[in-house]
Parts: sequence; C-alpha cells; structure tokens
Amino acid sequence: MKTTRNDRHKPSSRLRNGFTLVEVITGLILSASLIALMLPLIGSSLKGGRDAVRDLPQTQNLRSDMDALWQLYRTNYIEDLEGLAQRIAQTNSSESYTLLENMWVDFNDQGWEITPNGDDKNVLRVTIGNDDGERLTTYFFPIH
Repeated sequence: MKTTRNDRHKPSSRLRNGFTLVEVITGLILSASLIALMLPLIGSSLKGGRDAVRDLPQTQNLRSDMDALWQLYRTNYIEDLEGLAQRIAQTNSSESYTLLENMWVDFNDQGWEITPNGDDKNVLRVTIGNDDGERLTTYFFPIH
C-alpha cells in the first residue's frame, strides 16, 4: 500500500484523552507555588480585619469625643476661641481621650499652615488621640 502525501498529514487514529503525568505534576507544582506565595497575604489581611473590628469601639469613642468638642464650640464658644481652648485644656483630664495639641495656627497666602505672629488667635487646632495611637485633628474658626 502506497502512502500518499495526504496520509502523512492526517491525525493519528489514536485520540489523546486527558493529560500526561508530566503535565499533571507541573500543574500541581505551579499551583502549590502560587498558594505558598499567597498564604502570607491572605493571613495578614485576615488579621488586619480582625484588628480593625476589635479596635472599632475605641475609634468610635474618639470620634464621639471630637463630636462633643464640636458641640461645646457650637453651643458656648462660637465667638470665643480663647475660652474654648481653655475649656478643652481643663476638661481633658476627665475624658477618654488624650489631648495631643491645643494650639493657635494661621494660614499663609498659599494655604500652608504657619505659626501665627504675636497675639493672632484666629484658628485653633485641636488634636486628640486614644491609647491605640489613633488621632483626630480639627480646626475651629471664630464665626462673627
């Protein structure tokens, strides 16, 4: 029987079913390598999520304390920032936060914060923090 040119290019009658052992082993090795690289990332994200949920009450308390300072400003000291600064310094000892900054600042023409000259007390910057190292900063401006 003569082979023709077309017979040489016909697919083999043996069909290829499945993967070879080498392909399976290579796939397993690559999968294991990728999983080994991803495990530290997955573990740290899970731990970070747990820490955030655990610290949520302290974060909410800090936000509530800042809201209380704003309420004090709006109700009693909207035109008296010096009185507000003194009141914040006095009430700090009884609160659940730590007063980190209670100082006068100003802004230059470019919008950068600067230390004011002399008795210029137009903007009060207050920063409070908690035991977890979280901080909140706000600015109080006089409203005339």
